[in-house]
Amino acid sequence: MEPRRIASVIAGVGKYVPSNVVTSRSIAERLDLWGRFKIPHGIIEKLTGVRERRFAEDGEASSDMAARASEAALARAGVRAEEIDTLIFAAASHDISEPATANILQEKLRARNAHVMDVKNACNSFLNAVDIMDSLIKTGRCRVGLVASGEVLSKCINWELNSPKDFELGFAALTLGDGGGAMILRASEDGRRGIVQSHLFSDGSTWELATIKAGGTRYLLDRAHAYFVSHSAKIQRLAIRHVPPVIDAVLKKSGWLLEEVDLAVPHQVTEKLIVKLCKMLNFPLERVMVTLGRYGNTAAASIPIALAEAIESGLVREGSRVLLVGGASGFSAGAMTVVL
Repeated sequence: MEPRRIASVIAGVGKYVPSNVVTSRSIAERLDLWGRFKIPHGIIEKLTGVRERRFAEDGEASSDMAARASEAALARAGVRAEEIDTLIFAAASHDISEPATANILQEKLRARNAHVMDVKNACNSFLNAVDIMDSLIKTGRCRVGLVASGEVLSKCINWELNSPKDFELGFAALTLGDGGGAMILRASEDGRRGIVQSHLFSDGSTWELATIKAGGTRYLLDRAHAYFVSHSAKIQRLAIRHVPPVIDAVLKKSGWLLEEVDLAVPHQVTEKLIVKLCKMLNFPLERVMVTLGRYGNTAAASIPIALAEAIESGLVREGSRVLLVGGASGFSAGAMTVVL
């Protein structure tokens, strides 16, 4: 008799967003967009759909966002921190350059028995980390895993936009928000549930389109390169070109039809991009979890935050078919099929 297939089942998903609400109007007023560039106050919401986002309080770090979200995920999964075998911190932002932020998160959670590491791939960090955890579970190297993301991106916003070019390159940063998302994965022999397939794509030739250059060996502490800058239109064109084929590929590998997906949970960049992709794929917008208007772009934390809200609101439940979809600077794209 053949051994039963081991699956990675999502046992719990949690989110955390700071209480400090920052509206797009307040950002436009702070930057004096009308006085400097004759840009109307509603431009951020009109172009992106972001009405407000959350900013961390002074002293709150990426690991704090991840820890709060992880505590919620652990509670929903009924898992104690010491039961975690592997802990992966996956985010665009980190507490410090060395050591890995996963070590700091491990200490905050008291997950003493976990092997820890960071996974970094811009806004696709969480999706990549879940894929790695799925591999560890399916090969028997992990029984209980935690993937956590914490983003404090408000520190990467340039509040001194002094020219139209500054505004163009710094505009995407005005949609950024802070928050955390986490997922507990458990090994299971339940063949009906778990992560089904993933499909990932990368094209490193476009890495310079969206960057925060300070902090690495090239620019180290150069404050002039500490802000997020993005050629947003080019990045979105890459998403339109590469995301649909990635979705098609993962559905084919899974043996699913797109109409069988109960809910799509995409990375949250702009509402216009989400609507465009839905039209291209002929997928109904009402079956897409969109949190962008309230939380902005929370980078790698956006998918777990949106999934946590979908579960909390009852949009999906055990047995639901979910499609996770990511796109990130670099450029990379990814999609994952899951039965909750």
